Amino acid sequence: MYKFKKFGAVVAAGAFAAVLALAGCSGNGGTSAGSADAGSAAKSDSVQLVTKGKLTVGTSAEYEPFEYMEDGDYKGFDLELIKKVAEKLDLEVEYKNVDFDSLVAGVASGTKYDCSIAAITATPDRKKEVDFSDSYYMDDQAIVTLKDNATITGDNYADELNKEGVRIAVQSGSTAESFAKENFPNAELVPFKNATDCFSALQASKADALVTNRSVASQLTASSFDNCQTIKQVSTGEEYAIAVNKDNPELTKKINEALKELTEDGTVDALMEQYNIK
Repeated sequence: MYKFKKFGAVVAAGAFAAVLALAGCSGNGGTSAGSADAGSAAKSDSVQLVTKGKLTVGTSAEYEPFEYMEDGDYKGFDLELIKKVAEKLDLEVEYKNVDFDSLVAGVASGTKYDCSIAAITATPDRKKEVDFSDSYYMDDQAIVTLKDNATITGDNYADELNKEGVRIAVQSGSTAESFAKENFPNAELVPFKNATDCFSALQASKADALVTNRSVASQLTASSFDNCQTIKQVSTGEEYAIAVNKDNPELTKKINEALKELTEDGTVDALMEQYNIK
């Protein structure tokens, strides 16, 4: 729970700074969740919304445990968190399920989504296109291979993966892709739309290894892909945050206020425990 306590301090500091300033983030689809009440005017009229009374949220629901589909329903830590945020703003939630690499551009357009949440790392390049909320989780990168692969190990991965002819599966547009490009420039990167496809490619011997975030690797190797293993976790300290259009600073402010409240009342801790996120 160290990461979470740290997050609470970061959010609190951000909220305090905001007070001083005032004194001086597959197939297409959508569904709604939550409910709006009569008090929505007091909390949401000052923000710009794609659809009045709704928080339209872009996501890529194939990244368990953060966002995924189960029996036709949206599940995951991120999606439960943004639903709680919307409740604080007295708004319904409408999810838009799209490819991960289109999310930031969709938010930047100002017409597709009000915000996006999908284990999105707040990188400098992304910050040029959108604003980000305070960080709500910190993650690292992981190297995954098949369990019967004795060639690539946690000790030699840096050399064995940085060779011509080696294929590494990555999610297109992700920080895992950027990490692999930087650390394994001689390898061939094989991009896929989502993490599940990366694991399927590894199982089908279409890749020698894959790179993804630590939490996702932990979840998928323990469930759907138990013949795969994490051979190395690399500390990158990536901060996940909610992407918001740059022309909507009031929404960013209200999201940060909601995140702070949800941290302090124990809601985020409970969601982390529910989805086994560490």
